[in-house]
Order: sequence, then structure tokens, then C-alpha cells
Amino acid sequence: MRSRLFLELLLFPAFLSVQFGCSSGYARSSQQPGTSARTTMVTITDMAGRRVTLPSPEYIKRVAIQTSPQVLEAYAIGIQDKLCAVTNSVKMWKALIKVDPRLANIPATRSTNAQINIEALLQANPDVCIGGDLDMQVIESATSLPTLHITQGKPGAFFEQLKKEMSFFGLVFGKTARARAFNEYLDNLQATIRSATADLKPEKKLKVFMGYDADHLTTYGGNTFMNEWIEAAGCLNAAKAISSLGGKEGGLTNVSMEQVLAWDPDIIVIDSGNPPDLYKDAVWSKLSAVKNRTAYRLPVGVFIWNRPSCEAGAILPEWLALMAYPDRFKNMDIKSEVKRFYKDVFHFEFTDEDVRHILSPDGSNDMKR
Repeated sequence: MRSRLFLELLLFPAFLSVQFGCSSGYARSSQQPGTSARTTMVTITDMAGRRVTLPSPEYIKRVAIQTSPQVLEAYAIGIQDKLCAVTNSVKMWKALIKVDPRLANIPATRSTNAQINIEALLQANPDVCIGGDLDMQVIESATSLPTLHITQGKPGAFFEQLKKEMSFFGLVFGKTARARAFNEYLDNLQATIRSATADLKPEKKLKVFMGYDADHLTTYGGNTFMNEWIEAAGCLNAAKAISSLGGKEGGLTNVSMEQVLAWDPDIIVIDSGNPPDLYKDAVWSKLSAVKNRTAYRLPVGVFIWNRPSCEAGAILPEWLALMAYPDRFKNMDIKSEVKRFYKDVFHFEFTDEDVRHILSPDGSNDMKR
């Protein structure tokens, strides 16, 4: 009896190894140095086509995401508790820290593009690092940490790229249901906007100018994600003729006041200052959007709404559509829609006051609807 018990105890670790080695949808790899004897290693193909070996979803405990939009994707699929290193930018927005106070104590190891604090990253001890090509190349050149590349999509294909990213995150972290729910939410929302604006003739579509920075003369051209968002709202990008894909932050570029005056947009959206200041300005007050009081401050949620994130990509086109064509969305209230979005996608419970601050960060937007 004692001999049999000894034999069973001897064989039990081998049995566990076989059980943990079964992982559907992945190619199993040999155990890597530094991993637990019971950790299953798998090989997947990242978005750059690279074959990468890392722990299977249940064994990924610590994640370093080094591009801000992808940090939000971690929240969208519900793995924010695994974050061990993030970017400076995501720690700037109070709404995100309010719903996840833990974020305040997570190290920001990435400042700007390709600027990674390697020492702090190693101290964070991630199981995997995720981000854009340049950021991941910096990490690869200085460490042996596993990296997953998130590549940029083609111009005019932001929404498809976003859905691919969400599906990829769902695969890596075993959260396919949450990823699929986001993609369906995005598709349904866009279908609602298309249905309400489908009969708009080109000459009836409102022209929108997104004016950023203190002088409001930085914008996105026609080959950027923002152009796609504006058109998804049933509007036209005033700066569509400008090619700005090579600019900073996804295509930001400078334009002249003379160009803005020539475009004469129907709607202006600014990310700093107050729209009433435009009403008093001798030059800006010449524009139709200023004369008609259709200049608005860009909302700010858990991240700013002029960056290519899953948050802004879903909710900004809806916000813009409702601001541009209120008569076509009489049964939709933007405040209720925003609250529903954060609850359904991020599982954040925002109050009416929270939503007011999101939609009118400076208190000047008329959000009576």
C-alpha cells in the first residue's frame, strides 16, 4: 500500500503537466526560463505577423501596455487588474483614475513615442508587453521580455482595425466574449447613425472643422482616422483635402487661418479654451459656425476624444451626429447615450454629474438635449 501511494505521489506532477498543457486554439511551446513549472506556454501570431511565445491566458498576470489607446482596450475587455505598466497620458485623465484608483499607483513607463523607461519596465516585471512597432522595438533591443505588436491600420479602415485589435486582445487574454460584445456594440451604433443620415445629400451634409491646440489651427486631414469618424457621423471633414497622415499623433497637422476662413465650416470643435471666446474674436466670428453658435468644446471621457481609441472611435461619431442633426435623433438623448456606452462597454457606473463633466469639460457646451 505504501509503495503504491509513493508511486502515485511521484506521478502526480506529470499528470498536472499534461492537464495544463491542453490549450485550444494555441500552439503549445516548451516551458520558458523563469516561468512556473505549471505554466503553459503558447505561441501566437501578433498583428505584425510575428510568432511570439508567451503564457496562455490564465497564466498572464502582469501586462505592460505602452500605447495609450490600447490601455483603454484592456478596460474594454476587463483585464485592467493585470496592468503593471502604462503610459503617462492615461494617468492624466481624472475620470479613469476615479473608476480605477489603482491606476494612480501603476508606473508610467512610456512617455512619448519610442521613449520607454526600460529600468522601470523591468521592475514592473510584465509577462508580456504590448504596443506599437517603435515602442516594442525599443523594448526588444534592451530586454528579453515577450512583446506583441499592434500595427496601424490602413487609412480609411479605422473601424475594421479597431475590431481586429479587440478580437486580438480577446484571444490573447481569453476574453473573446467581451471583445465580441464591443464589436457588436460598435456595429449596431454605426448602423443606427447610418440609418438616420442615409438620405442626406452631399450638399446637405454639415462641414466640420476639428481645431486643436491654443490657436485651434491644428487638425486632421482626409487620410486620417478622424476623417473616417466625421464621415461616420454623416458629416464632412472641412480639412479633407489636406494630406496629414505623416503628422504627429495619428496625423495632426497645422493649417492657416486663411484656410479655415475659405472652408467656412458649419461646425467647429475645439479642445482648449471656450467657444464663447470665438464669438468675441474679430477673425473667428466671421465663420458660419461661430455666427450660428455651433462651436463646441471637445468632450473628455476617460481619455481625450481626439485620439484613435476604442472609447472615442465609438462615442465621438455618435456625439457629433447628435449635435449636427438633432432632428434626426429625436428619440436619443446624448447624456443617456454616453452613460449607456460607459456602462455597457467599460462597465463603469457614471453619475449624471460625471456625464456633465465629460460632455462639457469647461461648462460652455449647450447640452440641454
